[in-house]
Amino acid sequence: MIVRRLLLAYFKAGLGDNKYDDSYRRALVVNIFSFVGMSITFAMGVVAFVQTNWPLGLTLLIASSVYLVGYLIQKYTGNIDLSSNTILYSLIILMVYLVYSGGVSNTGPLWIFMVAPVALFLHGLKRGLWDIALFVIITSVIMFYPGDALISASYDSDFKVRLILSFLTVTFLSSFYEYSREKSFDDAVKISKEFERLAKYDPLTKLSNRRDAMDKIQHEYNRMKRNDEPLSIMLADIDHFKEINDEYGHDAGDYVLMSLAGFFKNQCRSQDIVARWGGEEFLFILPQTDIEQAQHFANKLLEKVRWHRVIYNRADISCTLSFGISHLHKDTSIEQSLREADIALYQAKNAGRDQVRIAQ
Repeated sequence: MIVRRLLLAYFKAGLGDNKYDDSYRRALVVNIFSFVGMSITFAMGVVAFVQTNWPLGLTLLIASSVYLVGYLIQKYTGNIDLSSNTILYSLIILMVYLVYSGGVSNTGPLWIFMVAPVALFLHGLKRGLWDIALFVIITSVIMFYPGDALISASYDSDFKVRLILSFLTVTFLSSFYEYSREKSFDDAVKISKEFERLAKYDPLTKLSNRRDAMDKIQHEYNRMKRNDEPLSIMLADIDHFKEINDEYGHDAGDYVLMSLAGFFKNQCRSQDIVARWGGEEFLFILPQTDIEQAQHFANKLLEKVRWHRVIYNRADISCTLSFGISHLHKDTSIEQSLREADIALYQAKNAGRDQVRIAQ
C-alpha cells in the first residue's frame, strides 16, 4: 500500500488538474518513462559495474541520473518541453552509444525500439518523426560506414539491415497509433467545444443564454467590487411580441429575434454583453456604466428600434421595446439587482410600453 501511494505520488507530480489537456498527457509520459528508464538503466549500470564493464556502467548511471533530472524539471518548473527534450535526447544518445559499443554481448541495439514510441508520445507525430529520422540517420551512418570505422562492436550486414527495417516497422506502427490518437483527441476537443457552445449560447440568436449570462454577470460583479467601478444591467422586452407571432407566424417572430440580436450587438460597446434572457427578453450587462449612462443608452436604443424595420416574406415588421434598468452595488446581490430590473421592466409595460424605467 505504501509503495503504491509513493508510485502514484511520483506519477502524478506536476500534472495539473485538466486530464483532457495534451500537456497533461505529455507530463504523465515524462513521469512514467523517467521512472522506468531511471530504474532500468540504474539496475543495468550496477550489473555492468559488477561485471567490470566500466564504460557501459558509467554511461548507464549517467543516463539514469539524466532521467531523474528530466522528472525534477517537470515536477518543480512545469516546463514540459525542457523535461521531454532532456529525457528523449538523452535516450537517443544512450541508444547511439549502445549501437556503437554493442552493449553486453552485442545486444545493445535491441534496445533502440523504444526510441520510436517515446519520441512520438513526448513530441507528437510531426516532431517525433523528425527526431526518429535523425536517430535513423545517425545510427545508419555509424553501422554502415565503410570498414566499420565509426563503430566499436561487430555486426554482420544482415543483422544491420534487419535491425533498421524492424525499427522502421515499429516506427510505422507507432506513428499510425499516434496519428489515430491525435485525430481522436482533436475530434474529442471539437465535440467538447461544440457542447460548450451549445451550453452557453442561444441557438436562435447566437447570443449568450441565461446560464452564460449569469456567469458573465458574476465575473463583472466581482470586477466591479475589486475596481470600484459602476455596473448596470438592463432588461429589455419586445412589446406585443405575441401579436407579431399571431399575425406573421412564429417563423417571422424568430426572424425578428435574430434581427434584433444582431442590431443589439452592433449598438453595444466591446465590453458590453447582451444575452437572450428568455422568450422575447434580452439582458444587457454594462460594465463601467452608471445608472444615468445606462438610461441614456436605453433611450437611444428605444429611438433606433422604432425606426428598425424587419422584412420577412415581403412583410414589413416593426416593434418597440420596454426597458427596466438596475444598478449593481457592493452591498446588493446580483439576484436582488435582477429582481429590481424585472420590476422596473413591468412598470414600463404597465405604464404603456415603449419606455424606460429605473429601479427605485
